[in-house]
Amino acid sequence: MQEQNFRELYLQTLEKMSDLTERQKKVLQAALELFAAQGFEATTSAQIAEKAGVSVGSVYHHFPNKQAILIAVLTPVFRGTLESVADEFMTNTFSRGFVTLDEFITNVVRDRMTYIHDNATELKLMFGQLLTNVQFVEQIKAFFGKQLELFVLPTIERFKKEGKIADLPNEIILQLTLGTIVAYFGKLILNIESLPIEQEINIISTLLIKALRP
Repeated sequence: MQEQNFRELYLQTLEKMSDLTERQKKVLQAALELFAAQGFEATTSAQIAEKAGVSVGSVYHHFPNKQAILIAVLTPVFRGTLESVADEFMTNTFSRGFVTLDEFITNVVRDRMTYIHDNATELKLMFGQLLTNVQFVEQIKAFFGKQLELFVLPTIERFKKEGKIADLPNEIILQLTLGTIVAYFGKLILNIESLPIEQEINIISTLLIKALRP
């Protein structure tokens, strides 16, 4: 099953938010597209209003400034989009019931790096806000902590019992695995030249498998 991109899931979440008017939803959708395409600083309220098909006055009626728009844009991310992203990841990846370390590492790396590659602009926007918004940081930590506990750690523990992964502390295994994936995202943020995505996936998977093989 093909994974939906971040923007599709975001729009689905937005549609379910009954506390927003249709006009507000149009403004947030337009803002997300503009922020992702040209950056927060380069986007004006007038551009958002034009893309949403509303007046500038209408934008300011709902959102007092551009920062308020950004926070409102990201609220659906934490209300439902991330949950949908995680659900798809667990369904598409962890439902397979990995048998070997190679299969486990390769699938996890491929799934997450491909997702980052395909949704880099939206994820950069979210990352920028995480640097300044403590509330969002805590929500992210709580959310991903739950996903690790429910799905990733049980697989690691099973592999340890079966002698298929190095007997290292779980924190180190996660650090090695997630750290390399996060490092790839860092390259995109810093505009560091990357290899074609398939080469990146193959190299990182190979290195992780060697590092974690018992």
